[in-house]
Amino acid sequence: MTGSFEAPLELASRQLAEAEQRQARQIHLIAGLVGSEEALVHSQQVLAEITRTLTLARAHRSLLLSLPEAE
Repeated sequence: MTGSFEAPLELASRQLAEAEQRQARQIHLIAGLVGSEEALVHSQQVLAEITRTLTLARAHRSLLLSLPEAE
């Protein structure tokens, strides 16, 4: 890492790890919900959005890994 800038692959890897942590936390929160159907539905919608973001983050990181390295 140079200065305050991250290399694209490092940034993508960090963002992927953060998204995975958010997904795990949301799954844990959903498991603890009781009584409120509205809260459950909203939490499941948030989880679906996190999952979509995670899919995009994985695709982005895979794309970066497939690029030839600059010399």
